[in-house]
Amino acid sequence: MLIGHIDNSAMRTSYPAIIDDVLNELSALDLHSLALGRHEFNNLDNQKVWFVLLEYNKSPLTDLQPEVHQYHSDLQIVLTGQETMAWALDTGKHQINQPYNPDRDILFYEYQGIDLNYIAAIPGCFYLFTPNVVHITNIQDDDQQIVRKLVVKIHNDLLDIK
Repeated sequence: MLIGHIDNSAMRTSYPAIIDDVLNELSALDLHSLALGRHEFNNLDNQKVWFVLLEYNKSPLTDLQPEVHQYHSDLQIVLTGQETMAWALDTGKHQINQPYNPDRDILFYEYQGIDLNYIAAIPGCFYLFTPNVVHITNIQDDDQQIVRKLVVKIHNDLLDIK
C-alpha cells in the first residue's frame, strides 16, 4: 500500500515509475469536468492501465465487502468530498464470501478474521491498494457530500509486482 499527494513532485522519485506516469497524465486533464465512466490514457498501455471516474453517495460499512485483486492494483484518488477507506494485509487465510471473478479481477472476503485499519481519504491524495492489501472504500462518514473519485487500474506487471 502506498499513500501520497498527487501534487507532491518532490516525492515522485520514490514512487514506482508508473505512478509518476499516471499522475503526470492526470495532471493534464480537467478531472472536474471529465465525464463519468471508463477512460484511457494518451501515452500509456491501455491494456494494462486505465481509469474510471465515479460519483456516488457513500455506504455504511455493513453494506460493503472486503475485496482484493489478483492482477491489478487500485490507485484511488478522491477529487471532491471525502470518504473512509479500510485496509488490512491479505494473509490468504480469510474466509471467501464470493469466489474470484476473473472478468472483474476481484475476490470478496467475509469480515471475520480481518483486522481493518481505517483512513480518512481526502481530496488530492492517492491511495494505492496492491494485491496483498484487502480493502474497502466508499465507506460512509460524517460528511454527506457526494464523492467524485478516480480509480486507476494498474496491471501489476507495471509495478513489478509478481
